[in-house]
Amino acid sequence: MLPGDERRRSDCGGDCEIELNAATSISDASAGKRKPAKKHSPLFLAVFPVFLIATIITVAGVLIGVLAAKPSHHDTQWFWASGNLLAHGNNPYDREALRQIELSLGLPLKNQVMMTLNPPSTFFLLAPLGLLTPREGVFAWSLLLAAFLILSVQAIRAMVDHPDERGYVLLAWFFPPALCCIEVGQTGLITLLGLALFLRFHESRPWWAGAALSLCAVKPHLLLPFGVVLLAWIVARKRWAVLSGAILALVVESLIAMALDHSIWTHYRAMMRTERFADEFIPTLGVGLRFLIDRQAMWLEFVPAALGCVWGLWYFWRNRQKWDWRTHGSLLTLVSLAVAPYAWLTDQVLAIPAILFALLGAKKPRKGSVTVLMAILSLTAIQMMTTKSLFFKPDMLLGVVWVAWYLYATSSPELAKEALAAA
Repeated sequence: MLPGDERRRSDCGGDCEIELNAATSISDASAGKRKPAKKHSPLFLAVFPVFLIATIITVAGVLIGVLAAKPSHHDTQWFWASGNLLAHGNNPYDREALRQIELSLGLPLKNQVMMTLNPPSTFFLLAPLGLLTPREGVFAWSLLLAAFLILSVQAIRAMVDHPDERGYVLLAWFFPPALCCIEVGQTGLITLLGLALFLRFHESRPWWAGAALSLCAVKPHLLLPFGVVLLAWIVARKRWAVLSGAILALVVESLIAMALDHSIWTHYRAMMRTERFADEFIPTLGVGLRFLIDRQAMWLEFVPAALGCVWGLWYFWRNRQKWDWRTHGSLLTLVSLAVAPYAWLTDQVLAIPAILFALLGAKKPRKGSVTVLMAILSLTAIQMMTTKSLFFKPDMLLGVVWVAWYLYATSSPELAKEALAAA
């Protein structure tokens, strides 16, 4: 020890030595408490590379599909054709006019003319599309859907405060059904944006949250139990601003379409009466039930949705005092998606908010839930890449899979053990 060091030690009366020893003890204790590096399970290490490779291939396929897509091989053609008719003051649901447009695009038609089945309130988005060329329309529509995905994920991300949010949000950016929407031009991401904005602003800006819900009218059949519970919640909580915002937004959107075609609602009703889907197998529980019992009994398709609405009202009544759209609404959304009478793979994007809330909620997701989620997403991506049709029939069970995964991810192992012990 140098003389100066000894003198300073004597001047502080031994306090310096005490502080040095205390600091050393704290440092040793911190080192002893330092958490070891996290070890991943063998199952995770097996699933993760598959998920990574499948995601990279899917993203590459989407980029190639958007940049090199021909209008005759892109679902945007339906929206462009209808928007083109409406932009020029014609009936956007005119089957014969749509047939001629689709033939000019090189679409190999047989007996069925592809057309948009969305209600007239959707055309405030589709009419501008019809002012572009078919190729420009495909590219612009894909960019718009990608922007909707970004806005939706950002709205959900703004509602959580979690140290791992960036890693989990990547799962939403590369969610296979969302990428499929962008690639083929399907409208599920529009409904997702309406749902995400409602969840984000229903407390702080209820009127705008209600206006955002008008976007869900693009595909209202996907959220039937959700809609029934929403009305019950509005009445019970007297949230009339949400209802008025939704109604006014729908009126404005409808007036835009009616300004271009005064009889558009009459044309829409006529189209819905003449279009027949009895022979088409749509991958939903309702259609599976109809094909199993009686193909001509269309009402059978709505049995699961009706049961879902009854369950939704019971679920809301049971939790009405502590109802939270982030937690209770997540399960409600997934059940609504599972019992929807008409849905495709691309509509599974509505599961994104519930998945993110389960991963980024106040409670840590159950062990293994991330691995299971990546396995589901990997299988979905592989299905998209290996099947001729993007709407492969096992999609019928995907909504049920999301419900099962959510219940597992948000369940408590202790409660599960107690339930098994009681049984």
